[in-house]
Amino acid sequence: MLKPHSTRIIALFLLLLLTGCTTKVTYNFLDWAIEWKVQRMVTLHAEQKHQMRQAVQEFHQWHRTTQLPLYADYLKSVENLLQQGPLTAAAIHAETDKIQLLLDHSFNKILPDVAAILAQLDEAQIKHLMDRFAEEREEYREEYVDISKSKQIKKRRDELTKHLNDWVGRLDAQQKKQIQLWAESMQPYETLNLQQHLIWEDALKQTLAQRKNSEMLLAGLQKLVFHRSDNWQPELEQVMDRNQERTYAVLADLLNNLSEKQRSHLQIKLREYQKIFLELAAGQ
Repeated sequence: MLKPHSTRIIALFLLLLLTGCTTKVTYNFLDWAIEWKVQRMVTLHAEQKHQMRQAVQEFHQWHRTTQLPLYADYLKSVENLLQQGPLTAAAIHAETDKIQLLLDHSFNKILPDVAAILAQLDEAQIKHLMDRFAEEREEYREEYVDISKSKQIKKRRDELTKHLNDWVGRLDAQQKKQIQLWAESMQPYETLNLQQHLIWEDALKQTLAQRKNSEMLLAGLQKLVFHRSDNWQPELEQVMDRNQERTYAVLADLLNNLSEKQRSHLQIKLREYQKIFLELAAGQ
């Protein structure tokens, strides 16, 4: 939640946030990583820990056997799309929507278990949870807001460059220049995004206040997760729409003009991940 909302624009390169040769190791420890993150956000009692661990293990097994094959199929469709001809900004947008739907399947699966655990939290645990969100918001402020404009531009440039390097290999001078111009053209959104974090946290606090009503709690969490932009400030929505439109266009242009070596690198990467996801799904 506390990363810039614009990370969705590069979702094509961030499926599951699993990168590089450590993908299998990372995925096989996914249940442990989720448990660690939960424990970092809120201290659970013994019975709550047991319930959380069981829910995470069941989710991990479900995700491995049902979702990873879908991810492999999706990457195959991306490979086919890239071979069909020039991409458009609209096509890139459509792909990020597909990925969001894939990720939403996982959120939808785990959310009832999350709601069941949240319903058991006492007031001290709720306070600790909200304090952690506030701390993460301040970390976001320090990293993205309380820095100079030049540093904000550099962060955008470096993040996109890194992801493109991972997927297509080394960028040439013209591509680097194009990304630099893109980073400079982005309308600042960080301060607005920080304000939106506060709005989201307040909505979460209100939702947790009614946690003894299981139906209302689950409905509130679903709204926070699946309709996250419904309560965006109009100014933030306008800025993000403009930035996304610009970003989709730049990504389309970059992908349409890859060198043969970069196209080969991307194809190998897509096929590598297809293989990895299917092997993981089979328990290998």
